[in-house]
Amino acid sequence: MKKFYQLYIARNEAGESTADVGKLIGLSKASYWNRENAITNFDLAEAFILAQHYGKTIEELFPEMVHMLQEKEVS
Repeated sequence: MKKFYQLYIARNEAGESTADVGKLIGLSKASYWNRENAITNFDLAEAFILAQHYGKTIEELFPEMVHMLQEKEVS
């Protein structure tokens, strides 16, 4: 299962490849794949560009990230 599943769904519904989306935010296909699979982190600017591109909020596109931040605040 993809770590950022809503992002994966949005990308696939748009008919875009990892290379397409990587190019949109200035990354290689491999670097984008690593981010989508939560091996490396998206920075805020990348998340913002993707949210705008897919017509969603950052919270909608990255609910896993929001959940992780909320857990960190509780700790």
